[in-house]
Amino acid sequence: MHFDWELANALLNAAQQPILVTHVQPDGDAFGALLGLGNALLAAGKTPILAVEGGMSDRFRFLPGAERVRADLDGVRGDLAIILDCSDERRAGKLLAPLKALNVPIINIDHHRTNTLFGTANLVDETWVSTTEGVLAWLDHLGIALTPETAQCLLCGLVTDTLCFRTDSVKTDTLGKAQRLVDAGANLNYIVQKTLSTIETGILRLWSQVMPTVKLEDGVVWVKITLAARQAANAPERGDGDLVGLLLQAEDAHIAAIFREQADGTTELSLRAVPGFDVASVAQRFGGGGHKLAAGATLQGTPDSVEAEVIAALKAAARQGTPTFA
Repeated sequence: MHFDWELANALLNAAQQPILVTHVQPDGDAFGALLGLGNALLAAGKTPILAVEGGMSDRFRFLPGAERVRADLDGVRGDLAIILDCSDERRAGKLLAPLKALNVPIINIDHHRTNTLFGTANLVDETWVSTTEGVLAWLDHLGIALTPETAQCLLCGLVTDTLCFRTDSVKTDTLGKAQRLVDAGANLNYIVQKTLSTIETGILRLWSQVMPTVKLEDGVVWVKITLAARQAANAPERGDGDLVGLLLQAEDAHIAAIFREQADGTTELSLRAVPGFDVASVAQRFGGGGHKLAAGATLQGTPDSVEAEVIAALKAAARQGTPTFA
């Protein structure tokens, strides 16, 4: 863990228009942290700018303030950058270059074990179950009260990153913080229904396209999601309904992987593992990062071109681990 609380507070207090960004292919924690902090700063009298590569996802458009999320930083001026839920700054994708060009201080808020501490000020704790838990801690340090809008977004991160409090990262105080957010106005049932209990029809069609190609060897299960499959399914450009989590439910699987083909010639890699295994080290090897049980990376090349090397590394990781939940 690494806490530059005083420096982060001073940087924020001196800023009026902070720019908040999160990682490519954002999940519930990424959007929850981005919007949770954005709503809190807006209520505190600042004028934050929120952005993510590709813009707001339809799946999380129910979160308060979603209409404020930009897809780029064209023409934007700001006096501080806050990068959320990124193990390294490259995870900000195409937003990183214009952000760095502003030459402003960076506050790095994250909960990934592999975080590179790239910020001017770093608020990083791998024991946080989500980056939204870190945002909550920072708001407490700042003395900023929770609004219902902020609480709703922060609880979304807690819920989605813990699969509704079912992961081994959940602690007693995690549940206490969730109760605190509910007391502040967050609607737990609504969040669960909109995230973990709802799948877009286009995503179901995408599953029907790719599931026949699933492979399972030596404890590793994986599938490739191509641009052609998305087009055939008329599926959204981003997202796959946490297919990697579904694959990991296979009784013979210890590690699951999704290879997502991108229009720019790269491949987004998502990795999951059952307790007792480590995919963060594999992600790091390919320029990414994350947690032992959940990690990712962006690789140069198509899914077909990177598959063999990645799967070999994952099979090695599967041989080195032992399930600890049985």
